[in-house]
Amino acid sequence: MDIFICNIIIMVQTILVDKIMTDEAIADAEGEHFDQKHYHTILNTDADVYTKTSTGKRGKLLLKFRKNVIPKEYTDAALASYRKAAKAKHENRGASAGVLDRNKMANYIGEFVNPGKFRTSFISNHSGKKSNQATSNLSPSNIIGFYDKADRNLLGKGAPCRLTAFNRDNPELWEKSLPFLKSVDQQFKLLTPDAHRKQKNQCQQVPEFSIADTAFSTVTINYSWRTALHKDSGDFMDGFGNLMVIEDTENPNTYKGSYTGFPQYGVAVDVKTGDFLAMDVHEWHSNTEFIPTNKKMAGGGKSMDQKNNWHFNRLSIVCYLRDKMIRCKNMKTTAPQLLNTGDSIINKTVNCDKLTSLEKQIKEYVPGFEEFIKLKGYNLFD
Repeated sequence: MDIFICNIIIMVQTILVDKIMTDEAIADAEGEHFDQKHYHTILNTDADVYTKTSTGKRGKLLLKFRKNVIPKEYTDAALASYRKAAKAKHENRGASAGVLDRNKMANYIGEFVNPGKFRTSFISNHSGKKSNQATSNLSPSNIIGFYDKADRNLLGKGAPCRLTAFNRDNPELWEKSLPFLKSVDQQFKLLTPDAHRKQKNQCQQVPEFSIADTAFSTVTINYSWRTALHKDSGDFMDGFGNLMVIEDTENPNTYKGSYTGFPQYGVAVDVKTGDFLAMDVHEWHSNTEFIPTNKKMAGGGKSMDQKNNWHFNRLSIVCYLRDKMIRCKNMKTTAPQLLNTGDSIINKTVNCDKLTSLEKQIKEYVPGFEEFIKLKGYNLFD
């Protein structure tokens, strides 16, 4: 009997890219957007991309892209787990949220005070007073997993590392998504083994703030968000970025575009459901514009969402290790978070003896909050 052995060779193209913008020019464009027409190369097949040295040789790794490597059952579970949380709007994303834009501001943001390019202090429309906090544009983006900064609601008195609100309030959804995150970690290890080894070694030194047996502590989830030009900060510098996209099958507002691009090098990637992108997040990167495939927005939706293109069915997921998580090595406990969501607004285990400053903030930004918590039986303000 003849035995035939068939070797399947998967061809991965290797691309070397030059800078098409100087370091000064790209830095000056922080917080701005680059459209699809800016890019000379848009990838939708497996590829490894490196920078090109002055002698024309391979430089450092910029990205590795693989199509259809994460099983559908895992992406489906992640979508069901993260969909709602990713749509929540936050105002702390800085340059990645873009140049200050009134159309992307919360209603309580009044007159700008000493505005910068993408952050500003402001007068509160509720109190008429200057806020102590700066703001950026709103973004449909959230952080889940663990975080290496104290809850700001605890006014600097919280533990330096903590569980995020999503994990605290949605443990069943978090557990449901773990196979997806472990699959991402496997791709990370396969494509960039040295970076994975260094990152996992540091991550697992603080296992109580690690995502299972992976190289990750934290995940950022975004919904229909076109990021502006930025570099990631606060993550482990010797690691590597991990980006996935899942198209929401329950949202009929489909799209083309929103490519993840490196404008300084003129290369972008069309990441879709099941794909994996290892990327150097310490290089300048952003997204191209959304191009709707429907003539008009389906399903209604808020005018702010439609105006800012926050209605498309693109869920993006970024997995990484927070660099300062290592300082919590051997830390036995974490301080509870003060503000919960839903019906359980106040965590009763918090010591509320001295909340004068917090009281002022709550009364300023959450009208009617004092009456609500007293109705619930919590006595914070007496």
